[in-house]
Amino acid sequence: MTVEVTILGCGSSGGVPLIGNIWGPCDPNDFRNTRRRVSILVKIKNKTFLIDTSPDLRMQMLDAKVKNIDAVLYTHSHADHVHGIDDLRAFCWQRKDNKPIPIYGDEYTMNQLKNRFNYAFQANLGPAIPSLKANNIEIGNNIIEDINIQVIKQIHGKGYSLGYRFNNIAYSTDVNKFPDGSLKQLENLDLWIVDCVRYEAHYSHSHFDQTMDWIRQLKPKRAILTHMGHWLDYKELKARCPHNVEPGIDGMVIHA
Repeated sequence: MTVEVTILGCGSSGGVPLIGNIWGPCDPNDFRNTRRRVSILVKIKNKTFLIDTSPDLRMQMLDAKVKNIDAVLYTHSHADHVHGIDDLRAFCWQRKDNKPIPIYGDEYTMNQLKNRFNYAFQANLGPAIPSLKANNIEIGNNIIEDINIQVIKQIHGKGYSLGYRFNNIAYSTDVNKFPDGSLKQLENLDLWIVDCVRYEAHYSHSHFDQTMDWIRQLKPKRAILTHMGHWLDYKELKARCPHNVEPGIDGMVIHA
């Protein structure tokens, strides 16, 4: 079964460049260094899943020419992963059944979204308001929109986030450690999209050496780095990667 993944954004929480036109060592003349906030789109069978609603959601959807989605999966509730939620209203207009868009995540994240964006979870507020239905998911196998999706628990600083696996493709952003059992869920992958925020250690994200250690341990056929900060120039980072690893690029489409 072929899965199509579009990298909508592969940047860290501030994007690249940072406000103030701060590029760090990234070459501003290399388009591969321009990174929106992290998010992906997954197409499997006849379903389309959006993972996270970044603050850059509108332009990400326009650039990828996305016309509809079946569901949103959330990794966690940090602003760079959820604060584009209001732009989901455009997809509500496209739904032929007029039902709310189902969104999924752990109980804490769903409660956070209902508190911050309570208007989006109230019925009959009109077309200017997104209409969403929150659903809690559990670690392990879940059937979401008739698709079997594995949910993976990840340590993210003082909290945790969720990773997702579709067949032999997995997405692991915003992680600095995996609890016991989670790495087992990441074995035998054709493609792994994984966190790599910078070269130096970070308290809540994986850094280059740690990510390479995970890749050597798990041996995915191909790995793509994401959530990259302005410390990581594409060309320099690519030169440091082994043959089966590469930095992500906004707009990149992968079939596996």
